[in-house]
Amino acid sequence: MQSAINSLAVLSFLGTALLFFAFSALLKTVRELQGALVRTESGAPAPNITRSNARFRSDDGQPTFVLVVSEHCDKCRDRTRHLDVVAGAGVAGHLVVLCASGCSDWVADSTVTPIVDAELLGALGVGAMPSLVRYAPDGTEEWRRVVGSDEDLDTLLEIGSKTSNPVAMEVDA
Repeated sequence: MQSAINSLAVLSFLGTALLFFAFSALLKTVRELQGALVRTESGAPAPNITRSNARFRSDDGQPTFVLVVSEHCDKCRDRTRHLDVVAGAGVAGHLVVLCASGCSDWVADSTVTPIVDAELLGALGVGAMPSLVRYAPDGTEEWRRVVGSDEDLDTLLEIGSKTSNPVAMEVDA
């Protein structure tokens, strides 16, 4: 009887030790995830984000403004319609709407160029939509901003036509 109790005690000790190792591995995974979350929240760019894109080069020396939208977002649809309205208002640059699918009919018969390309959208790494991204004539990204209202879009297009400094919007506003 005593040997059975001793065996159970040894087995419970081994089980406890095994649980400690499993708990330690779980804590390590949680710490790694917390570190990744802190890096993401700090605004540090992900290592593979595209900052230059030959598709947005222009030969005429004008910048390209890319409105990145989602087909499932009502605000994206509203910003796209507003971009279509202001497209003829003398914006100095090329206007593009980029989405994964279903947005090309939003700017039909317009000077705004629709691009439906999920792979390009993923490569740009835009996290919040709708966002406006300005590309220099050589295809290099100059800045990106979330567009919360039609007024924001107007301001970004006006500022973007005058300067490549995205902080100017915050200072002048």
